[in-house]
Formats: sequence, structure tokens, C-alpha cells
Amino acid sequence: MRFLKLMVILGVSVGLMYACERGGKANPSEPVAKVSVKTDAQSIAKGKELFESKCAFCHDADSTHTTVGPGLKGILKRKKLPTSKRPATPENVMRQLVEPYKDMPSFSYLSKEEREAIIAYLNTL
Repeated sequence: MRFLKLMVILGVSVGLMYACERGGKANPSEPVAKVSVKTDAQSIAKGKELFESKCAFCHDADSTHTTVGPGLKGILKRKKLPTSKRPATPENVMRQLVEPYKDMPSFSYLSKEEREAIIAYLNTL
């Protein structure tokens, strides 16, 4: 009985930590809030810097060819994201960064501003 109580407490604790980490969202399929794509040079430059340090290992910004992950040239001009097949919107790119589909690691540790900067850069591809 004691073991069962411990397991319930652990399960609730993990669930609460997960919800807090995700901004209180309980359901990963919930839509992400509207993302305004920044177009200023500073945001784009910061996004390019972040992309090169965090994303370029797996994604090619200059093509649609898949290396480890899909090439991202024109990513926000496509109808669908290459792997998840979700609509290619800034909101779904933000969602992918926070709640990745398939093998991509999460970048939820990046600030919202950093993720928005990456989206600003992706919008230029």
C-alpha cells in the first residue's frame, strides 16, 4: 500500500512538472498561441546565429535535402512541414521547437524571444 501511494505521488509530481514546463498546458496537441513573425534585421541576425549553433547540425538552410533532419529552405512558404505534415505556419514551427515531432530534440529551454528569432530567420529562407 505504501508503495502504491509513493507511485501515485510520483506520477502526480511528474505530471505537474511537465505541465509547468509546458506553460501549464496539459495537452500537447493544444494549439500554440499566435506567433508574430519578426522581420527586423536584429531578430533575423539573432535567429541566424541561433540556427547555426543549434539547428545547422541536422538541418540545411540552403536546400530541401534531408541530411539528419529535413532541409529547411522555404520552410514557411510550403504548405506543410516536412516531417509532421502539419501546416507550415509560424505557430507550428514554434510548436515543433517546444514539442518536437519524432526524432528532433526539444528546444523548450530557449526563451520565447530566441525561438521567435529562429522563426524570423526561417522566414527568410
